[in-house]
Amino acid sequence: MTSPHEPSSSSSSFSGGGSGAPRPASFDEWLQAFKEQMTFFTGLKLDVGLPRWQLADVLPVLPVVGAAIGLASGLVFAIVRGIAGPGWLAAVLAVGAAIVLTRALHEDGLADTADGLGPHGLEPARRLDIMRDSRNGTFGVLALALTVLIKVACLAQFGAATGLVVLISAHALSRAVLAYPLLAFSPVHADGLGATVGKPTDNDVWIAIGIGAGLAFLLMLGKGLFVAILAPLAVLASAWFTSHWVAKRLGGYTGDTLGAVQQKAEVVFLVVAALFIGR
Repeated sequence: MTSPHEPSSSSSSFSGGGSGAPRPASFDEWLQAFKEQMTFFTGLKLDVGLPRWQLADVLPVLPVVGAAIGLASGLVFAIVRGIAGPGWLAAVLAVGAAIVLTRALHEDGLADTADGLGPHGLEPARRLDIMRDSRNGTFGVLALALTVLIKVACLAQFGAATGLVVLISAHALSRAVLAYPLLAFSPVHADGLGATVGKPTDNDVWIAIGIGAGLAFLLMLGKGLFVAILAPLAVLASAWFTSHWVAKRLGGYTGDTLGAVQQKAEVVFLVVAALFIGR
């Protein structure tokens, strides 16, 4: 999937646009940066004009964007669950709402990554060619099906308030950890993702991750100290492992693999929450 700001035909499920302008220095500029990233990460058509900043310069907005997506999804869950709707129905509608809102941006990356990295014995160049193919193969379809099923199964057991809190936390932190591979590795395609995202600073990466982890901890604290600590730690470990596993096989990251990192992180958070939050 290409960035909406570029006519490029290269495959990417993650981009930042940007024109190389200095990073935001005021609240209004950070608000503008948030709107730019919301426009890319969702299907909302906000009036932002041409993008002003590379994603690497505005990483702290990632968990905020994620929290907004989680809030929308969580409200769907809470409303359906609150009117005595079955847990599975509320879960399906909430997961579906997030997919529609984000235009399946990261799910697309997960499917392409699974198709490229699933088969054994392929060279990196061949894996990348498979990932560029817009058609989904067996691995991609299975990855999407299992991911959706796991999300629904985890959410179905929660009440309205718990599901809302869990979804905000999961979406916020799973997007915050996207900052890590941007710092630790380089884009596989020198003329693709790296040219638009830029290279972040250490401080911005850890600030973004810190905001996401802190928000998740505070929101989950009402569900127990243990799960409030364990869920964010599990997500951080997942993002670290997945990023290194992908880089070892491809030599870096792509927009598709970043989408896969986000999806795995979201699933890990939901699984931990489902296992350790009392019903």
